[in-house]
Amino acid sequence: EDVLKEEDKQHSIVALTCRRQLVEAYVLVAEELLACCKDDDDGEDVVTTESKVVLVKAEEKVEYARGYYDKARDELQEAVFLMGKIAASGQDLGTEKEDVCFLATMLMGVGNTLAEMDEKEEEKKKPATKI
Repeated sequence: EDVLKEEDKQHSIVALTCRRQLVEAYVLVAEELLACCKDDDDGEDVVTTESKVVLVKAEEKVEYARGYYDKARDELQEAVFLMGKIAASGQDLGTEKEDVCFLATMLMGVGNTLAEMDEKEEEKKKPATKI
């Protein structure tokens, strides 16, 4: 029987919280980069407000967002796995279960936005058909 010691249980919840927060950061960055893509049709770079340092070039925003999405998806899988291990040990997950589920919904929204953008790009590449 795999019984976690009390100290290990606390570390497991802390690890789950940290992993969830990392996923949340990735998702929020991806969402903001995608929002920049929608808001500026002229393709402006993402720059810092004060120093005007370029963070992401205009033509790279979608790919950066996709990279953060992929990282978030991978980390979320690890968080769900850890959550299952913690739950199997009989430990109360508190609000982490709800937080992880909400985060999965946010991640799904980013994935849907990326899929829509991919579809639009494919439509642009298709030759016009004569009717």
